[in-house]
Amino acid sequence: MPKSPKSSRPSPPSRPPGEPARAPDHGGPRRVGLVGLAGIPNVGKSTLVNRLVGQKVSIVSDRPQTTRERVCGILTDARMQAVLVDIPGILDPKDKFNQALMEWAEVGLRGCALILHLRDARRPDDPADEPVREMIRRSRKPVWLVWNKIDRTPGKMFLSGSEGLPYRKVLGLSAKTGRGVPALLDALAESLPQGELLYDPEQVCDRELRFLAAELVREKLFRYLGEEIPYATATVTETFDESPPEKVYIRIVILTEREAHKPIILGDHGAMIKKIGQSARLEMEKLLGRPVYLDLWVKVREKWRKNDFQLAELGLKPPKTY
Repeated sequence: MPKSPKSSRPSPPSRPPGEPARAPDHGGPRRVGLVGLAGIPNVGKSTLVNRLVGQKVSIVSDRPQTTRERVCGILTDARMQAVLVDIPGILDPKDKFNQALMEWAEVGLRGCALILHLRDARRPDDPADEPVREMIRRSRKPVWLVWNKIDRTPGKMFLSGSEGLPYRKVLGLSAKTGRGVPALLDALAESLPQGELLYDPEQVCDRELRFLAAELVREKLFRYLGEEIPYATATVTETFDESPPEKVYIRIVILTEREAHKPIILGDHGAMIKKIGQSARLEMEKLLGRPVYLDLWVKVREKWRKNDFQLAELGLKPPKTY
């Protein structure tokens, strides 16, 4: 193992090297605002954010409750800059960990000019959506109803589904295929208030690269491990050094709650940790446009999901100042 170099402070991600800017600044007024995406776990919020931004800024998984912290994707074009606030899936919390996620969800909706209430078109009467509606009611923000996954329900007509929420618009789309997304973009460009840009037009995410690197490793844990273990893990970037000319050095620690999980994450003769690392490294290199040396370690931190201090230390609990 190479000696860990001194950690540098990576900047937020911008457009990949060689990709032209989608939105030259013409100097005219634009529509600008924060747009919150609210919905139950696994409804497609992160997929929609990535689709709108045009590249991956939020990890995705077929498993519910993959998103743990607020992540903002930044869509800038000639008409607008929409800051898309991807928050954890909203549910009825049963423990400290899920309560912390719901606190992040509440924080994520504050300051939004508009909330998109994403619902699964395959399940229009899902009772799990009630906590989402209640959180939206408390926010007192303008809200649109967006039916996602319409590609899975061909020919179906969708109700306005007010259910006590004053939806100002009702749209249908498929975040996976892009169907209906242009209509959403047109509606946002017409509805957001005019204002000064909040971010550089080339910036696509509000989080630093070291955060996204840890998230990419966590995404692979969800992809390659079983049902239980990914939820008992957290990932932390300890070192992110872009100064070596040959490769970016990134050291990430995978924390897990139980000693029994460690050999499963490592795999037979290290096969699983190698598979996770290779998959994550390829995406990091695409994001950075440079070769990456990814150094993964696995450590046990018992009952971290039940400890407020450890949740706060890992960034999974909003600061009390909110």
